[in-house]
Parts: sequence; structure tokens; C-alpha cells
Amino acid sequence: MSDATTPSVSRAWLALCRVPNLLTVPGEPVAGFLLASAPDAQQLSLHALLLVVGCSLCLYLFGLVLNDVMDVEEDRRDRPDRPIPSGAISIHQARIFAVLVGLLGLNLATLLNRPTLFAAVALATLIFLYDAFLKRVPVIGVLAMGLCRGGSFLLGILAANPRFYHLESTDISPLIPVSLAFLAVTLYVTGFSQVAKHETEVDAKRTRFRQFPFVALVITLPAFAWFSIQARHLPSFVTPLLCFFAVISLMRAWFLGSVFYFIQPVPETVGGHIRNLLLLQATLCLGAGVNGILPAVTFLLLSVAFKRLSRRFYSS
Repeated sequence: MSDATTPSVSRAWLALCRVPNLLTVPGEPVAGFLLASAPDAQQLSLHALLLVVGCSLCLYLFGLVLNDVMDVEEDRRDRPDRPIPSGAISIHQARIFAVLVGLLGLNLATLLNRPTLFAAVALATLIFLYDAFLKRVPVIGVLAMGLCRGGSFLLGILAANPRFYHLESTDISPLIPVSLAFLAVTLYVTGFSQVAKHETEVDAKRTRFRQFPFVALVITLPAFAWFSIQARHLPSFVTPLLCFFAVISLMRAWFLGSVFYFIQPVPETVGGHIRNLLLLQATLCLGAGVNGILPAVTFLLLSVAFKRLSRRFYSS
């Protein structure tokens, strides 16, 4: 293979894998892992955390590439410059890659615990069903997409504490912020997936869905912050950080559904929501207390990297 060809092939694979989007994948299992751990935990299992992040990334890539394989005829018509329809990557190569990376994700789950493995199998099944036909079903399709990201959050919970949902007392307060975090991720992704579904329609119809993502965060994020502060007894210096990140995430979601929606193409608005996932994930991590500060700062920095990468690679 010539030197001139190698970069183009590498770039095609990076484009197929939606490099900017990959930055947003670790946040859900990391947030779930931290929130399911004891608030005063001094030592977290870095080994388990890395395994569940790897599992989540592999299953995400499985769904991403499989989706492009199944949509190849549509892409040949509407997006002929993408890696598979352009011929830069063959369908056979993409199909093999999707299968291998999916199996790798499930194998990583076997190294954790049985509940995480069962959740990974369920998530892989949902991803396959979404790619195969659910995405074409009104309402159910976008909800399935949201549940895929919520499922990644669930992987993190079970990797940290496989018995998290087996309460030994009647006190359900630890479940409330975690459940609200799951809903925030699931409903937010459902919301901007609904926006993306209508990106080619006339403005009058599209505008009905433009604030769905913001509404999803309004009904979950303030409640998550409140219950995290009350139930987990966060240190005084973490509370303002949590509130700050929550407000910034809410403001970005509102601007993306209002001002920015009318001054930029809808795919860029959807990309903005995907980027805002990183701020949402940072907020959820801070709900775990001191252990969430470093991940929150990391996701904030990744949001800067996302913006730079999205100029070179498409994210929707």
C-alpha cells in the first residue's frame, strides 16, 4: 500500500468510528460506576472501571459500524462521501469489524461479574434491534437510542456494585440520584435523537421537537443535584461545582434548542447536543462527591477536544 493511500484509509476508519462521538462514550459508565460506589470510598477499583469503559466503547462501536452497514443503500443515495458508500471501506470489512468489536465488548464484561455480563448482552441485543428495524419505528426508535446510552450507564453501576439494587434496608435514598441520572442520560439522548430524525424536514415541523433535549434535562438534572446533595452529604466545596456544571449543561441545551437552532444547520445542533453530553456526564460525576472531581474536569477538557475533532470528522 502506498504512503498516499495509508492516510486516506486511516482517515476513513476514523470517520466510520465517529471519533468525536467516542469521546462521549466513557462518561456514562464512569458516572454510573462512581454513583454506585460508596460516597466515602477511598479506593475505587481502577481495573473494573477500565474494563467497563472498554466494554462500553466496544459495544458503541459495534452499533455505530453495524448501523452504517445496514444503511449503506440509503447512504449511497444521501451521503455518498461516507467511508462505506465511497468504497474507502468495504461492507465486508465493516461487518467483520463490527462483529469482532462486539464480541470483544462482551468478553470484557465476562471479566467483571455476572450481572454486568447479562446487562452487556441485553445492551448488545438492543443495539442490534435498533440498527435492524427499531430506528424506523416512530417514538420507539428514539427511545431505544436513549436506552442504549442509559444501558451504558447501567453497565457502570453493575461493574461497581452488582448488588446495588438489592437493598438491605427500606432506605431508598441512595437509589434516587442514580435513577435520576439514568433518566437524564436516557431522556436527553432520546430528545436530541428526535431532533436529528427531523433534520431534513421543513422548519415548521422541525421546531416542534427542538426543545425536547432541554425539557429532558429540566425535569431530571435539578432533581438529581438536589437529591445528590441531600442523600450523599457532599462536601461543601463540591456542591457549588455540581450546581455550576448543571446550570451550564442546562443553558447549553436551551441555547441549542433556541438561538443556535435557527442560525446553524440542524446536524451541527445535534453535534452540539452530543458535545453537551460531556458536560452532563461531568455533572453526574460530581454527584458522586470528591471522587467525581477529576473525571468531571477530564470530561470538560474532552468537550474542547470534541469541538476541534468535529471540524475534521462528522459526528451524526
